[in-house]
Amino acid sequence: MTALPRQTKILLAALVPLVFGLEAGCAEGTDAPLPPTTSASSSASSSSGAGGGGAGGAGGGEVVPEPDAPPVLTIVNGVNDHEAIRLCFVPYPDGGDPAPYPADPAGLAFAAAARVDPAMLLPADEDVYLYVIAGDLTKTKDLGCATLTEGNTPAGVVVAPVAVIPASAFVAKRSLLLVPTGCVGGPGHTDPLEREACGPTYSANAPNPGLLAAAMSRVTAEGHLSLQAAHAAQPMPSVDVRLVPGTEGGMPQQVAPSLTAGAVGPFPPFRQVARFELGSIAQTEILTFVPGQFVKTSASPLDAALARGGLTQADFEDGRAFTFVAVGAQPGIAAGAFWHALTWTVVRSDP
Repeated sequence: MTALPRQTKILLAALVPLVFGLEAGCAEGTDAPLPPTTSASSSASSSSGAGGGGAGGAGGGEVVPEPDAPPVLTIVNGVNDHEAIRLCFVPYPDGGDPAPYPADPAGLAFAAAARVDPAMLLPADEDVYLYVIAGDLTKTKDLGCATLTEGNTPAGVVVAPVAVIPASAFVAKRSLLLVPTGCVGGPGHTDPLEREACGPTYSANAPNPGLLAAAMSRVTAEGHLSLQAAHAAQPMPSVDVRLVPGTEGGMPQQVAPSLTAGAVGPFPPFRQVARFELGSIAQTEILTFVPGQFVKTSASPLDAALARGGLTQADFEDGRAFTFVAVGAQPGIAAGAFWHALTWTVVRSDP
C-alpha cells in the first residue's frame, strides 16, 4: 500500500461525515478539511438537518423525508484552469488500471455535466482514489489510469490526486453530485488574480484541487419547481442565490440564502415558484448577492446554464427537482489567461 499524500488524507477525513449525510438525507459537501476535533457522527448530525447556513439556509423548520431511490451519480467539471478534464477512479488501497472517464480523450468540458451509472463506472464495494487528469488530453488516448497516475505521465499532461471516496457513497440510495473544483496547475498558470480565479489557497507551486461531494434532494412539489444550489466555486465567498423571472418587473426569488463553499442547499429544496411565474427562460437570470443584502455580485442567464447541463427549456418543468451548480472564478472576475469566469450549470437532482 502506498501512503497517501497529506492533502489527500485530509480530504478523506472530510468525506467521512458525507457518507453519513448521504444515508441520512444530508445535502452538504465540503472543499475544506474538518477541524481535528470534529467527529464523523457530530458533523453528520449538525449538517443533515435543515437550517444550517453551510447548507444554504433552512426550509423553514419543515421536516421532509428524503425519498430512497436507486443510486445515481452526476459529475460536473469545476476545475477552473483547464478546458476539459478526465477522471481516474482507482481502487483504493490495492490499486488497479481502470480506464479514465470519460472514454473520449477529449474529456469533460469545463462546466459540462454528465449522468453516470455508478455500477458501470466504479468497482463494486471498493473505495476509490479520485484523480483529475488535465492538460494535453490527446496524449492520454489508449492509456489506463495506472500509467497516468503512477509516474508515467506524458509530457504536457497534469495529474492531480484529489480524494479517497468511500464505496458507501456510491451505493447509498441518493442522487450524488461530484464536482472536482479549484485549479490543478500547469505551465504559465500564475497571475496576480490567481486566487480570485482559483481560490484563496492557490499558488502555481501548490495548486488546490478539491471536491464537492454531496447528495442532491429528490424532494419535489406538484405544480412547482424544486430548486437547490451547489457552491463549487472555490474563490466565491458565501452568497445568496436568487432567481429573477424573465417577466417585466419580476422580483428575485431567494433560492439558497447564505450558501457557503462546498455546500448544497437548502434542504428541503426551495419549492415556492411555478414554471409559468418565470416567464421567458431566455430572460430569466441566476443572481448572486452579498448574504442578506441587496448588493448584487453577478448575473447569469438561466438558459445557458440549462444548456451546459444538457437540458432544454422544456425540461425545466414543474414537479421536477434541479440543482444550480456554481463553478469558476469569484463573482465579478472576467475570464483570464488560464481561467473561466463564474459559470452556472443546471442539472437534474432526480435524473
